[in-house]
Amino acid sequence: MKKEEYLSIISQKTKLTKKDIDLVVTEYLELVKEQLKTNGKVSITNFGTFKKNVTKPFSYFSPVDGKALETEGIIKISFSSSKQLLEKMK
Repeated sequence: MKKEEYLSIISQKTKLTKKDIDLVVTEYLELVKEQLKTNGKVSITNFGTFKKNVTKPFSYFSPVDGKALETEGIIKISFSSSKQLLEKMK
């Protein structure tokens, strides 16, 4: 589903305008991103936990110029679902 479809469904259920819902959803997602960046972990009750993982820097061989290149750690986001979410999926 696209964001517009989600907004329509929520609008029908709550009788709020799509503009207001879009503002709330956008601000909520920005807050989650901010917290993930600063704290490295965000838990959403009855949904799950997002966690920032940073890999160690590593070097690899470049066949183009024959040099060893160093990388910075790669940032990855992992998600582990809550028990309630898993139960709902059954």
